[in-house]
Parts: sequence; structure tokens; C-alpha cells
Amino acid sequence: MAKAFGGVPGIAEQAHLNPTQLYRTLSPQGNPELRSLIAVLKAMGMRLAVQPLRQG
Repeated sequence: MAKAFGGVPGIAEQAHLNPTQLYRTLSPQGNPELRSLIAVLKAMGMRLAVQPLRQG
């Protein structure tokens, strides 16, 4: 999905994050902080939302 938004370097620039650190964060062994995840989502025009599993 990152490729559609300019790749990791483009997203890192828009999110004001270090590209090398972003590659590590998004790797299978990465452990992203919530603020990094929110910055990446914002750079892609998205947001994180929490919703109940069931209504009612």
C-alpha cells in the first residue's frame, strides 16, 4: 500500500519521520508506536478508528 502513496520515503517525508526508521518500524519485527502509526495513516489520508464489534 505504501507504493501507492510514494513509497516509504514519500510517506516518511509527509509524516515527518526518518525513512530508515520507518522501514524498521514497518518490518515484521517492527513495533510501531501509536504516534508513528497515526502519522503514517495521516500521510496516506486515513485515520485510525475504534468501533465496537457488535451494535446493541
